[in-house]
Amino acid sequence: MQRILLILVVLGLYACTSEPNAPVTGRDFILKSIQYHDPEGIWPELKATFVIQDSLPAGRDSRFYEFSLDNSQSKLVYKIEGLHYIVWNDSVQVFNGEVEKERALRMRNYYSYLWGLPMKLLDPGTEIEDSVKTELMDGMSYHVVRVPYEKDVWYFYIEPDTYRMAAYKFYQDEPKQKGEIIYLQGEVEFQGLKIPANRSWYRTETPEFLGTDQLLEIKSQE
Repeated sequence: MQRILLILVVLGLYACTSEPNAPVTGRDFILKSIQYHDPEGIWPELKATFVIQDSLPAGRDSRFYEFSLDNSQSKLVYKIEGLHYIVWNDSVQVFNGEVEKERALRMRNYYSYLWGLPMKLLDPGTEIEDSVKTELMDGMSYHVVRVPYEKDVWYFYIEPDTYRMAAYKFYQDEPKQKGEIIYLQGEVEFQGLKIPANRSWYRTETPEFLGTDQLLEIKSQE
């Protein structure tokens, strides 16, 4: 009887000291990460312009470009030297240069997805697996959430204390581990949002460096 009482006391103390609403499933961890990156829930209605500089492997020039998002209207405006276009729902209008409609639509989805992580993981149809693994990366331990899509599989690395998203990778061929991993460094804050400042891309099957996207500024749209 005394042993049972001791166990109950220990369990009670553990319950009092453990984190309230501690995440258990993959979705729980993603929700915690969203709470860190977008505590005010502004991403779905965000209207902002992102100013970017990319740093490419040796032999390729760095570029400056910007894109403007109006997430409530599914709209993207993209500007780089020699190219300027707008995507609005499924319509594309080109003001300068040339771009195929299919590519412009892809780019709208690309920018809104990558720069909207982890918030975009709540989009309808996204399957967040329940099981969560722990993995060491550069000597640090992270919770890893797996999200399979039709054509590729994504893994999201979340810091255990803050729930900041520290990296993500995707496999186009998971058995052969063929894909890319993106490391996230620093943050730019905008209206409560915490957006990663630098994204450094590497291949997963080789140590090849693909480039870094540096977020210089986020501006309000007039």
